Amino acid sequence: MGDQIEFPKNYGTYMHHAMSALQSGQYEVAIGHLKKAYAIKEENSLNVLLVSALFHNGQVKEAMDLAESKKQFYLSNDKRILVYVELLIHNQQFLLAQKHIDENQKDPAGVYKDNWKTLQSTLDSRKEEEEKKREAIEEERTKQLFSLASTLPEEQFSIIQEAHAMRTENLQKAAPSVFQNPYVHPIARSGFLSLLISRQVDHPFTYSWFQQTKDINPINMHSFEDDPIIQEMLTQTEKIYEQDPSMEELVKSELNMILLLLYPFVDDVIKKEQITDWIRAIAQMIDPTAPAPGKGSGDQIEFIQSWITRIHQEFQ
Repeated sequence: MGDQIEFPKNYGTYMHHAMSALQSGQYEVAIGHLKKAYAIKEENSLNVLLVSALFHNGQVKEAMDLAESKKQFYLSNDKRILVYVELLIHNQQFLLAQKHIDENQKDPAGVYKDNWKTLQSTLDSRKEEEEKKREAIEEERTKQLFSLASTLPEEQFSIIQEAHAMRTENLQKAAPSVFQNPYVHPIARSGFLSLLISRQVDHPFTYSWFQQTKDINPINMHSFEDDPIIQEMLTQTEKIYEQDPSMEELVKSELNMILLLLYPFVDDVIKKEQITDWIRAIAQMIDPTAPAPGKGSGDQIEFIQSWITRIHQEFQ
């Protein structure tokens, strides 16, 4: 059988039940009936009623989406636009809400001038509340960065990812703790550095790297993706294994891990003229029957293999 066809009488039944539920404050029940009625007739007046019910039930995102579906209807009437702007405020679209408030407060003798003043007050209060929340989150994330070394690697990676939403000044304050503590995972440390590079932070730091201490300044450094040696190694891998996609994928996966651990001092270990030998050495580690490194001297090959072993030990 096909889809059930709703009859007009059902619309009246749904509306009757919806209005009864609204009168007794049963918003959840009312919303269920209103949605069924709205599926039969997408009337403007019913949209307003459903939006109001959703709003009073705390479903502000859904209410906003429903109002947006008839945006011009809301903006074409002085009273309805008040509803629309209140939805914007409760959905944290503060800039757009302020724009509408400013435009509608130009007429001091307007019929709804007091309503607009109330909305302005509501907007200011919500902005203050959100700012306090942001400050609390910022403070907590800053504390997490300072104690990064006391967490497991997976947690460290998650904390670094969340740090992307933080203010640069707090990132800079936490940087010495992240960069210098030997118990911060190397990939978490380099991920944090990449964040400071993207923010163009111009400040000297000391950086722990394979039991060494190095001086860095993020503004003068390449991101991981833009590092010349890294780009060249990935390009060469694609060329070498152009006819063997599965090996290319395996080599790239291993190579990516090695490069993440060597970053940001990749060129301290991998020289441009040794790139092919590094790729071949990694491939042979994956598949012993793969062609061995050929260009480098015995000492160079031993150097490469020793670093691959060292990197794996660091990763564990």
